[in-house]
Amino acid sequence: MKQHLAKTRAAVRRHLVLTVTTGVVLLAVVAAGAAEFTARSVIRDHVTKAAPGLGEDVTVGVAGDWALWDLAHGSIPRLDISSDDARVGRLPQVRVRARLDDVRLGDGAAVGATHAEVTASTQSLATAIRTAVPAVSVSAVTTDPARGTILAAVGPGGAGQLTLRPVLADGRVTLAVDGLTVFGRSVPTSRLGMGEGGFGAEPGAPKEYPLGLKATSVRVQPDGLDVALTGGPAPLAGV
Repeated sequence: MKQHLAKTRAAVRRHLVLTVTTGVVLLAVVAAGAAEFTARSVIRDHVTKAAPGLGEDVTVGVAGDWALWDLAHGSIPRLDISSDDARVGRLPQVRVRARLDDVRLGDGAAVGATHAEVTASTQSLATAIRTAVPAVSVSAVTTDPARGTILAAVGPGGAGQLTLRPVLADGRVTLAVDGLTVFGRSVPTSRLGMGEGGFGAEPGAPKEYPLGLKATSVRVQPDGLDVALTGGPAPLAGV
């Protein structure tokens, strides 16, 4: 009987030790998870301050397993950024996929290199045209990849066709006016209340893209416009 009671007490003690140990481990895991989540939130805040044009719905992925470790050391080997609601120049609601290498926080915050792909849909292009020329109605925007042009049906009933061509110069992309026709006849763009040339940067807009980015290529696609950008070492402004 005594032997049985001794075995029972030993089993109870082992169970209690196991229960306490498991509880401590779970608390440690929860605390570590909360700290990791906080670290990733802090890193995301740094990125959105440096590039506010990325919009509200930004996803920031940290390469490796522990953002907390990277944040504590003020050095992050790589960040992967994704946004479907960014703004680039006059283009709103564009999709951005970017990679930041060798990110350093704290004093002298900087990024070693940045690579980004920007996709602007035909809807985004239509909005940009309406914003640039508010008096002009834009009923539809299509593209002609073979010619590298963007076609906007403008004016009452879409009777006019405004042809734009993306131009890459000095690391920026602008939309140059290739021509305007109404009922098939060429007319000056002043008929739409706009001058010759095209849609440059908005008044008061920064002259440079964020994170030291410069456009390296632009392609007209069936569903919109693709722009590739790269940047060398650049400060993380606002961090």
